[in-house]
Amino acid sequence: MRIPDKLARRLVKAAKVPMDGSRSAAAASILEMPVSTDGFGALAGRTYALLVTYKRDGSGVPTPVWFAQRDDRVYVWTEVGAYKAKRLRRDPRALLAPCGPTGKPLGSPVAARGRVLEDEAERRQAAAVIRSEWGLGRRLFELCSRPLTDVHYLEFRPADD
Repeated sequence: MRIPDKLARRLVKAAKVPMDGSRSAAAASILEMPVSTDGFGALAGRTYALLVTYKRDGSGVPTPVWFAQRDDRVYVWTEVGAYKAKRLRRDPRALLAPCGPTGKPLGSPVAARGRVLEDEAERRQAAAVIRSEWGLGRRLFELCSRPLTDVHYLEFRPADD
């Protein structure tokens, strides 16, 4: 059961206030680190990744996210109205780095290319990978947040340039 969109937007916005307030000031340091093109090995066994997507002016926006990894792909889900998905649609460049829950970088970023999955079969596959790797806490978060908003599934591959 979904709640009305207007109320859902307000609740999602309110829920983000403590998350934004707890974000590490060190998250922005990711933009100054040397970027690797060696693949996503540094993310193996991690729970959080610092995802950087790019604004129209070219400036990077670091955001800590839960993710799931399968082979050479990293999957993230985010609410439909999230700016990271909007930025990714416009510019597929991204960086991914291991981080703590507040976004404090724990390693160097890896260059990636991302996209919002539109095909229903790809969305189902991403959802299956995410659910297979997520623990109880993240599953509970999903149960609480899904009635508020639909989600986009994002897929990232190592950049080959």
